[in-house]
Amino acid sequence: MLNAVKNGSTNRQVRTRRWALLALFIFIGVALTAQFTVIVNADHKCIGDGCPICKLIQNAETLLKQIGKTVISISVLLMALFIMTAVMMTGHLICNNLSTLVNKKIQLNN
Repeated sequence: MLNAVKNGSTNRQVRTRRWALLALFIFIGVALTAQFTVIVNADHKCIGDGCPICKLIQNAETLLKQIGKTVISISVLLMALFIMTAVMMTGHLICNNLSTLVNKKIQLNN
């Protein structure tokens, strides 16, 4: 019975990791495709207004800018969460050191 519970949990973790890996590969593929499109078509012969290659390059640049902003905002959010966690843990350690005489007596009685 216990092995079945462990295997179910392990299978769920494996599936979650596989989905995360798939999402990572899709993200990297889209970013590389956009960059590759800009690099390959950088020196094309433009036909003026309505040039499909210029529109494609503009869309790829917009996508790369949005990805960059998203990565920066996620990084800032994670850093803020890390700092908040560190501050909360430090505050918790300080509060544990400030125990009263009654708390110490209870600890000695136990």
